[in-house]
Amino acid sequence: MERTGVLNRSDESGSGPAERDVGGSNGSEVERWSSVRVLLEAVCEALRSVSLEGLDEDGLCRVAAGVGRVTALADALTLRAASGLENLRAGSAREALVAGAKLSGRAAKRVTEAARQVEEMPNVGRMVDAGELTLESVFALGAAARQCGAAVVDGSDELLYQAATRDSGSFSRVARRFAQRHDPSADGDLLKGQRNSRKADLFVGSDGMGVMKGEMDPVSFGVLEQAVDERKDYLWRRDGGRDGTPDAVRNNGQRTMDAIFELCTGLDALTHEPLPADDGPRGSRCLPPGRIVAVTVGVVDGTDPDGSCEIIGVGPVPPTVLDGISPDDRLVGAIFGGDGQPLWLGRMERLASVDQYVAVALRDRGCVLCRAPMHRCRVHHIDEYFADQGPTDIENLVALCSSCHLWLHRTSRRVVRAVDELGVVTWSTAARGGKPRTADPANGSGGRGDNPVDVLESDKAEVGGGSAVRGPPVSECR
Repeated sequence: MERTGVLNRSDESGSGPAERDVGGSNGSEVERWSSVRVLLEAVCEALRSVSLEGLDEDGLCRVAAGVGRVTALADALTLRAASGLENLRAGSAREALVAGAKLSGRAAKRVTEAARQVEEMPNVGRMVDAGELTLESVFALGAAARQCGAAVVDGSDELLYQAATRDSGSFSRVARRFAQRHDPSADGDLLKGQRNSRKADLFVGSDGMGVMKGEMDPVSFGVLEQAVDERKDYLWRRDGGRDGTPDAVRNNGQRTMDAIFELCTGLDALTHEPLPADDGPRGSRCLPPGRIVAVTVGVVDGTDPDGSCEIIGVGPVPPTVLDGISPDDRLVGAIFGGDGQPLWLGRMERLASVDQYVAVALRDRGCVLCRAPMHRCRVHHIDEYFADQGPTDIENLVALCSSCHLWLHRTSRRVVRAVDELGVVTWSTAARGGKPRTADPANGSGGRGDNPVDVLESDKAEVGGGSAVRGPPVSECR
């Protein structure tokens, strides 16, 4: 593979040891190392001499961009050195990166693997040597190559263009999507490709804490998320939720971790004792069994195979998810009016029926105030069933998470729904007899305070303590 040097340097006279290519073959090994050392010392001295005094915002932004380019070139040289070390002796690159570059063992392993993969992708290698790719983007390309092949990745001009122009975070998502679509074992099935790219890792972090990381397809994640949230809600109630001080036992993040631990091991997260056989959530379910998949009729009858398909509470999924429907799954057809209002599907009772819950889920997609996912929500009467004699009709029902529902009752407010002439639905809250305040799903404030930050800080400190609050704890919605 033809690779170019990245630290070539020459002065106007064209002489001096610094003009020799880093990877040159002339001279003894000592002379070649001397040339490299001179170049590296010159780079270090130049960086140390940079002064930022007097630069305005635009100038500092240019400096940041320049440093990014220098970092990319330095990473390119590191990859080339790691590749050379591995060619001389397997395992030597990791040793050098840990001992000399002070990388962690995990980071050194990633760099070594990336160096090996770059050698298999000439086009990627040339872009690396030119300083056009960040190290994180190289890692993303390497992960894609492992799934769909180095030749496929290296031969995609569009993917390499995205790698050179996007930030590493957004490009990682692009590379994963590319690998899923070009996975040869998936036969063009995006959902199967997503499942093939699932991964998880368990390791001990630098602070001695165990770390668990993983990725999975959105369909499997929806099932896992629902199970974890159900267990977490049960732990919150057991810790004193609603009427006590649950955060005095453990915070929301700790309950999430404990819920995962208990689901995996069957042991109590705090005592490590086996969980009783009857331990778990009790009472009526807020979700009907299984998941709610919303698809357009064109996807079902084949007239529009690329139509909309999403799992409520999870997000868009490939239409091929319908191929996995079993005879035990129940299909429900829902007809929507011009303003997106589903027709009434249940019967007149105080508690909403399963059909009504499905209709509300299709319409609201989650809590209308804080956008918590649908599986955390219950159906609420806009006009209260007892206080306002409100009917259990679909137009009088709305999806609210437990925290927002509790906040409405504590503050004697009500939900207000409005549909404009274009059919756009907006939600707001109003005191009984007062003016509505528009909810703002974009910032999660739900129209319950002029300053969303103040609302969050106030509610975090007071929720569970039985005191009045200005808004539901949006960041702690369960």
